[in-house]
Amino acid sequence: MNRTEDWDIIWKWQWFRRPLWQPYFRDPSHPEGRPARSAPIWVWTLQQLGAQRVLDCNAGLGLRAVILREAGFEVVGTDASSVAVTHARELSESLAMEIPFYHCDWQSLGEQFTAEFDAIINDAFAWTLTRSELRFASHNFFSILKPGGALIFTGADQWSRGLDRAAMINHAWEAAPRFQLRSDYSDGETHLTLVVARDKSEIGVVENYLFVVRDASGPRLETASICNSVQWTWEDYQAVCREANFSSLESVRVPVGRREHILNVARK
Repeated sequence: MNRTEDWDIIWKWQWFRRPLWQPYFRDPSHPEGRPARSAPIWVWTLQQLGAQRVLDCNAGLGLRAVILREAGFEVVGTDASSVAVTHARELSESLAMEIPFYHCDWQSLGEQFTAEFDAIINDAFAWTLTRSELRFASHNFFSILKPGGALIFTGADQWSRGLDRAAMINHAWEAAPRFQLRSDYSDGETHLTLVVARDKSEIGVVENYLFVVRDASGPRLETASICNSVQWTWEDYQAVCREANFSSLESVRVPVGRREHILNVARK
């Protein structure tokens, strides 16, 4: 669950269906335009911080990095999935954009970079499954930020309460059906059907991705499991950021779109 191997499978088949999303990922009104709908939240926050050189440390296929580059930021992308990084490079090259992407997990960022970023954006910090991973990631984020730089991440905010965890899990559980057909797509001799089966756990909702593939070799099933954890509280984030020597941590309200969004900002 949340392993690199899981993400390799997800990104491989997401890239396979790229004719469905590549023409539309910049269009916030299109169903495939999720990157365009969320990017303004990051853009607004980065602009408020005066950031220029930005690391997207959970870059995936690079869609958000592309949009941020087009918004005027100097963007670098990293991802723990080598499959994602390979295809992110392909995407940026096809768009004639110079965005460097590196295969690197959070715990190894200090080996790859120096203190060179104005900001790091991370929309999956809450998905970290162990306290040691959370702690080591925080130290690495701190080490590659410039003095005064910021780690910007999603997760429990300063107005949340640890006791809200069960309610948050129930809210996430009720937000989508137990079983869902996400994709049905063919290209040449390969046909892909994606079914997502959701389970509720003590730390969040687990999405089990079932990729039913039919090609010249016959049918097969590839699976991946991702947990959107809510186990970490605001106090947990305060503790690991303090241990990593961040000077401050606060939640900011981002007035973008039809509702208010909240991001957490830790300053070096």
